[in-house]
Amino acid sequence: MADLKGKGICYESDDEPIQLTDQNDSHTIRDFQRSLIGKVLNPKKQNVVKLLQHMPTEWKLQDCIKANDLGNGKFLFNFETEDLQYVLQQGPFHYNFCMFVLVRWEPIVHDDYPWIIPFWVGITGIPLHLWTSKNLKKIGSKLGHVGEDKIKESEGRMCIDVDTRKPFIFSKKILSPGGDEVTIQIKYELLFKHCTFCGMLSHELSHCTKKEQGSSNQMERAYVFSRVQLPIGASARQPLLREQKPHDRYEQRESKYHHNVDLHSSKRILEVNGYRRTVYARHDDSSDWYAGKQVGKERS
Repeated sequence: MADLKGKGICYESDDEPIQLTDQNDSHTIRDFQRSLIGKVLNPKKQNVVKLLQHMPTEWKLQDCIKANDLGNGKFLFNFETEDLQYVLQQGPFHYNFCMFVLVRWEPIVHDDYPWIIPFWVGITGIPLHLWTSKNLKKIGSKLGHVGEDKIKESEGRMCIDVDTRKPFIFSKKILSPGGDEVTIQIKYELLFKHCTFCGMLSHELSHCTKKEQGSSNQMERAYVFSRVQLPIGASARQPLLREQKPHDRYEQRESKYHHNVDLHSSKRILEVNGYRRTVYARHDDSSDWYAGKQVGKERS
C-alpha cells in the first residue's frame, strides 16, 4: 500500500543500469528464429516506416511478412515461412539509394547492433605472381571478416563481412616480398550512396563534417599567413612615387587596377644601341616575369 500511495518511491538519482533476467526465455528466442533485424544507415534519407512498407513488396512477400519498427532506426521482419533465406540472398540491401543492414536475428545486446553487411569485393592491381588465395585473404582481413570458402581466386573477388561503423577503404598499399610498394584498388559490389571524402555510409559528401573541418583548417592557415606578411614601409614606397612621370600611362593603368603594384613590380633600365630604355616588370600569380610596355626613352 505504501508503494501505491507513493510513500515507498525513492526519488534519488540512480545511474546504475537495471539488471534483467533471462529465465524461461527459450520460447521468446524460438519465436524470433524466422526474423530478420535491420537498421538504416542514413537516417536523413531513409524513413523506416516507408522502408517497412516498400521492401516486402519489393521481394513480392508482402503477404508473408510482418514488420515492426523497433525505434532508433531499427526494425524487424517476421516471416511465416522460410523465405527469409531467399531474402538474405538478395543483399546487400538499399532503400532510397542508401544502404541498410539486414541480418538474421540473434540474441545480441548492443546499441549498434546490427552493423555487419556482407559485400562481394573485387581487388585490382595485385602483381600476377602474387595473385593467390592466401594473399587475397590477407588483404580481405584488413577490410573485414572473410567468410570461409568465399574467395574466388581466378576473379580476384571475395565475400567480406564489413563493419559499417567504420570508414570503407577503397585503396590500399601492399608490399611485395622484395619490398616494392604497389597500390591496389578495392571495389564493393552493389555499394550505393556513401561519403566519397571519409568513406562512411551514414551520410553523403554534402553532409560530411570531416570535410568541413578540413576546409576550415585550410582557411585558418591561409588567414594566419596573411597576417604575418610584413607591410612595406613608407620610405620604400616614396622612391617609386617620385620616379613616376605624367606620361607613364602604362604604370598609371597598373596602379589603378592593382593598388599594390608596388609590392610586386620593379623598375629596370635597359641600354640598347646607345639608348636607355625604362621597362617595368611585375611578378604575377603564375610566377612568370613579363616585361611592361616601354614607358620612356632617353639618350644616354
